[in-house]
Amino acid sequence: MRRDSWAKYLEISTNIAVLVVAVVLLAAFISARFGQPRPPAFQRGIGKGDAMPSLPSVDYRAAPRTLLLALSAECGYCQDSLPFYRRLIDKQRKDGKNLAVVALFPDSETVVNEYKQRNSLEIRSVASVDPTTFRVTGTPTVILVDAQGNVSDVWVGRLSAVDEQQVMTALQH
Repeated sequence: MRRDSWAKYLEISTNIAVLVVAVVLLAAFISARFGQPRPPAFQRGIGKGDAMPSLPSVDYRAAPRTLLLALSAECGYCQDSLPFYRRLIDKQRKDGKNLAVVALFPDSETVVNEYKQRNSLEIRSVASVDPTTFRVTGTPTVILVDAQGNVSDVWVGRLSAVDEQQVMTALQH
């Protein structure tokens, strides 16, 4: 009798386990087939040839080329890159109306003004710009835009000396 009882419990347990696995597999199939799609893990940032969205206080037609610097007051790499940005601002002064350089910050106007003053950064800036509106995936990002609003080139992160030279060369064309 004990043996029959044991076999009966084993059969019931096995049936329950099979049912649980079947329900889990069915739920996974239904979820994968009809559930909400997951967003991709990595969003591609703005790239060469893309149309640059319009930004507050930025008119791409005001100069043949506009260099946008996506910065943040709290970004260490932005801070490290300040000497290069000062060279870009000097280049803008020399080129006159052929080049516009504009810094875009997600920070408030007050924070941006304090940052610029603290770092002796004399640059036109736009505060409170959401970087996702123009698909910037990190700061600092340097974006070269033509007068039609098309992206000519993009450099992301703290630039090496070679990358900095590429930016300067791109500005000469």
